[in-house]
Amino acid sequence: MFDLSIITINYNNASGLKQTVNSVVNQSNKNFEYIIIDGNSTDGSKPIIDSLEFENLKWISEEDSGIYNAMNKGIKMASGRYVLFLNSGDYFINETILNQVFYDLKDGISFAGCNLIIDMNTKKEIRKHPEKISFSYLLRSTIYHPSTFIKKQMFDKYGLYNEENKVVSDWEFFLKTIGLNGESFQKINKELSVFNTNGISSNAMNVELIKRERETVLNRLLKSFNHDLLDKYVLDQLIHPSKRIEYLVTIEKSLFLRKITTFLLSIISRFVF
Repeated sequence: MFDLSIITINYNNASGLKQTVNSVVNQSNKNFEYIIIDGNSTDGSKPIIDSLEFENLKWISEEDSGIYNAMNKGIKMASGRYVLFLNSGDYFINETILNQVFYDLKDGISFAGCNLIIDMNTKKEIRKHPEKISFSYLLRSTIYHPSTFIKKQMFDKYGLYNEENKVVSDWEFFLKTIGLNGESFQKINKELSVFNTNGISSNAMNVELIKRERETVLNRLLKSFNHDLLDKYVLDQLIHPSKRIEYLVTIEKSLFLRKITTFLLSIISRFVF
């Protein structure tokens, strides 16, 4: 059994795939298995995979029903304690980064998120996770998939990615596991990988699709708890927060504002009660 399974999914992106696999197989620490799921590409991707000389390589090339179907195939093939998705076009920042990062993981942690570099062609930005991932954080943001180690047991416990979604199933998985069930998260403040913004979730044309899919996920997950306790107003505020709810989220994020709010509420309560 390996400590880590790195999974790459690819479809007709030979140039991106080459950059990804080179960054993986040239790592100084090779104590991991590498799994490539190709969607029966016709652009020369398969010869690139077939020519790889990497001892712990598994790969298939066959048609799939979408991104998450391909990812689920990779999860089923994985034997590592942790999995990391580095999809076609994404790549590690250097050849020693796994040595620097992976062994920073605390024993038994469910998720460990490193920093992610977003490559927007004209410029690059570094995205960092907060120290703590809360439910409210996940409502307005996400965990960066290509820089996050996921304990394989999470998929055994909560199930695989939802293949009904086209773009938000990783977010749904994080919301379900960390946001609603309190699974542990560790922030590792080191850059791990570079994210290619040419993917489907980065396409500006898919903004409305992402919004619709997130609403569907929230409706399903939250209503499954208790219909009597979760009325339509509460659900609507989670999906489309009012200014009042947005202020509460801002307060939650700031230790100073929380202290001020607590102090003011204590004074108000003396007069009200």
